[in-house]
Amino acid sequence: MSAQRTSTPRTRGRRRNERGSITPFVVIVSLGIILLAGLVVDGGRQLNGKGRAIAYAQEAARAGAQAVDVTDPSLDLDPGLALRAARDYCETARAADSQLTRCAANLETMNDSTGSYLVVSVTAQVEMDAILLGMIGRTSLTSTGTALARPLSGISEANSGQLSTLGPPSVAPPGDGPPPTAGPVPDPIETVEPCIPRSEAEEDEEEDEEDPPEDDPGDPDEEELEVCPDPPPGDR
Repeated sequence: MSAQRTSTPRTRGRRRNERGSITPFVVIVSLGIILLAGLVVDGGRQLNGKGRAIAYAQEAARAGAQAVDVTDPSLDLDPGLALRAARDYCETARAADSQLTRCAANLETMNDSTGSYLVVSVTAQVEMDAILLGMIGRTSLTSTGTALARPLSGISEANSGQLSTLGPPSVAPPGDGPPPTAGPVPDPIETVEPCIPRSEAEEDEEEDEEDPPEDDPGDPDEEELEVCPDPPPGDR
């Protein structure tokens, strides 16, 4: 006899209750992945916007800091020209970049150990639309940058730039020791006199004995070569 399995109402109810239990897990994990991607993508775009805002503020402040009052011995800023130059740069930048929503220039007075002076202060703001963070209500990304600039000169008095700031070179006094050398002295080059090997000289002598040469004045400038000396015993 074979036993037949029968499902009780309790077993069938348990199986029905387990259906779809993975769905909440998938939904939660998917939301977490999307939020992580939003932080990476939109967070990187906001950091990029922060750098752009700081760059706009720095360039506008530098443009205003070039307006120097040359009639002032301290070479301080000309307030009207400095503000106009910084604001002109801001207007040009806003016309070229639609995401630059704010660029404001002002003059501030700074105090330090050298005294008080005017500086150009610029605040820039870049705003862009969010890509993934809009799903959680963050529809825009705003980045702000601030910069200060002032004219700075290295000349403290009239014609000071024409004066040499380097002292004379220091020379060691002469002593009793030997003068310093630039480096090791190279060995002298040995001159080698041209010569004829002894074997060739002996062959020439034998040929002269068998067939004496006729009287020939030859070339008066030609120099007769000597026989080469024998090499040391160790080099043979």
